[in-house]
Parts: sequence; C-alpha cells; structure tokens
Amino acid sequence: MKIAYIMYPGACYMGAGDGSKMQAEIWLKELERKGHQVDRINPWGHYDWKSYDIVHVFGFGLWNYDMIHWGSGINPHFVFSPIIDTNTPMWKYRLATHVGCSKLRLFTQNYALRKLKTDIKLFLARTNYEADYLRGGYGIEDKKIAIVPLSYREDHYDNTVEKEPFCLFVGTMTQPRKNVPRLIEAAKKYKFKLILAGNTGNAESERKLQSIIGGSPNIEIKGFISDIELTSLYNRAKVFALPSLNEGVGLVALEAAIHGCNIVITNLGGPKEYYEKEYVQLVNPYDIDEIGLAIMTALEDNTSQPKLREQLICRYNVSSCTDLLIQSYERIIK
Repeated sequence: MKIAYIMYPGACYMGAGDGSKMQAEIWLKELERKGHQVDRINPWGHYDWKSYDIVHVFGFGLWNYDMIHWGSGINPHFVFSPIIDTNTPMWKYRLATHVGCSKLRLFTQNYALRKLKTDIKLFLARTNYEADYLRGGYGIEDKKIAIVPLSYREDHYDNTVEKEPFCLFVGTMTQPRKNVPRLIEAAKKYKFKLILAGNTGNAESERKLQSIIGGSPNIEIKGFISDIELTSLYNRAKVFALPSLNEGVGLVALEAAIHGCNIVITNLGGPKEYYEKEYVQLVNPYDIDEIGLAIMTALEDNTSQPKLREQLICRYNVSSCTDLLIQSYERIIK
C-alpha cells in the first residue's frame, strides 16, 4: 500500500514526546518494515493525492475541515485518528458537537468533526473508551470505527539492571491534566523518591514547579533527557506513576511497564483498558493520599512484574498492533 500520513500542526512545537507523533512514528516504521510506502506529508510539498491507497490524518482541529472535506473528493480513502483525551460527560460532549453553522462558516472543532463524518471512511480509536465518544458524541456508526491499540516502542529492557526504590514520571509537567502538582504533594507527604522527566515549559513554569517542591530533597526535576537516559531511568525505576486527570492511553506508562516498572495509573479514561487490574495500582487522580499510598504499595510490590510485562508484550507488540492497522486499511480499500 501507498499511505499518506498527515500530522496535526501543533505537533511541530510539542517535541518528540508528543503522543500523536509517537503513535504515528511507531506505525510508520513498522509499516515500512512490512513493505508498505508511507509518506510524511509536508505543507511545502506537492502530492498526487489520487496515488495514495490511504490518507491517514492524526489529531483534530479546525484545520481538518477544509482539508478533509476537499481532499475526500479527490481520494475517498480518508482514515482519521482523532486522539480524544477527555473526561467531559457524554451529554456535554454531544452538545458541543452541534455548536456551529456551516452556512455561516461558524465552526468549533467538535462541530467540524461531526460535519466530516460522511467524508471520513474510517475512524481509529485507541480504546473502547475513545470509541464510545465517537459513537455517543458524534453519532458515528460502529461499522466506521476500528479499535487499534497503541504499541510500545522497540524493546530495550535490560533485566540485569537492579531496580531502585524511586518513582518516575515522564511527560509535559506544565499540562494541568498531567496532575504533576498532586504527584509532588504525594511525594512530599509520603517521603518517596520522585524523579520528574520531560517538558518543564518556560522559566516561569519551572519556577512554579520548584516552589511546589520547596526544599524536599526526595524530588528531582530532570527536564528533557536523551533516549539513552530515558531508557536508563525506565530500567532502574521500581515504579512509574501517571495519575492524569484525563489521558487517552499513556504510552509512557505502557513503555515503563515493558521495562519492568510497577505501574500506578489514573482510574479515569482509557488507560486502564491496557492492564489487568491485579497487576497495576489504579488511583483517583484528585486524591493525594490515594496517589501516595498506591506508590508506596507499588514500591514494595515484588509480584506484579514480570507478569505485567509478559502480558503487555503478548498483546501490544508493534508487529501485532500494526497488523490490526493494516487490516483496518484493507477493510476500506476493499
């Protein structure tokens, strides 16, 4: 197959850790390994749109409307990964999809996607939770939805590295939904070692994080780190925590689990679908004590791993997940 990948514009400033970009890159590399051609679409380029078997768009926004509505008239095989990360009650979400008027060119991004549902051949959801929003929010039929879970990246797990008693977080610390301030408060209260890696934003946002940490010697901000250092932290950390207020999948937690970390993860949204409950700690992300106690339990847990890792390798390896993606593509081509 010849496939075009179109990434949402905001990915250009979100960095390599952007979940949508990571998802696309993992699929792209494996598709190419399996013999398919995948073109990263560049706004400065010129393309023969009729030559593509699939045009796959990642992330939604107002930019989608003209491009997909116009493009589907040239090539009808549009696939869309909307990346819906929300805990908004379904009735509110459904209402938001009706706010707009195409005749007056008044659009919200939710309204635009509802208008595009006839132009898009297939919607890809990463979880049943996300698929429910496509059905209930936009009125998309089951036959136009495929669930293709995310896979972890290439496995660099080294089981000869001894686990150390600390909790790791990786992500954009300035995003309120990542809930880092409550994670910091839990570390201060329960005295466990916490390492924070990822985007700290600008100087002002980093100062705010440091002010929350105060003088706590058990909390360290690493900021942006190399892939080599990230792999080292994954291999050494006993626990990985992602107590997000809303999260689509939490790919970093999935990768941490592959590296043998015990997992503490939000009980909201789709991430919990990837794990058997007996192998992870699910927490209410609004409860500092619940976060702290779960991490303390996970630091003492010597039974969940390697069972968790083995389960995830079986279900979410890149080859198997990409095969599901290929089957979804072929379904609309045929």
